[in-house]
Amino acid sequence: MPKTILTGLDVVIPITYNGCPENMNKQTCPLRKHVADGKTIFYPDEDKLILEKSNQNSWEEVRSNIEQMYEICTKCQMENKQNTK
Repeated sequence: MPKTILTGLDVVIPITYNGCPENMNKQTCPLRKHVADGKTIFYPDEDKLILEKSNQNSWEEVRSNIEQMYEICTKCQMENKQNTK
């Protein structure tokens, strides 16, 4: 299946600490580090990650980014489950 550019899709992912381990904050969150290191096609805007309609990424890239971020959060929760709110 050829990669096609994804157009016309606004994606906003809230980044909150509800359900996060108690020791997580903006400085210790592995997802925020991942985003700050430029390892995602989403950009941060306060407590949201945004992918604009005008992005030039394929659906496969968008989906892969979302899955990577989900894995980061899942791993963090598993490693810190005794501290989860």
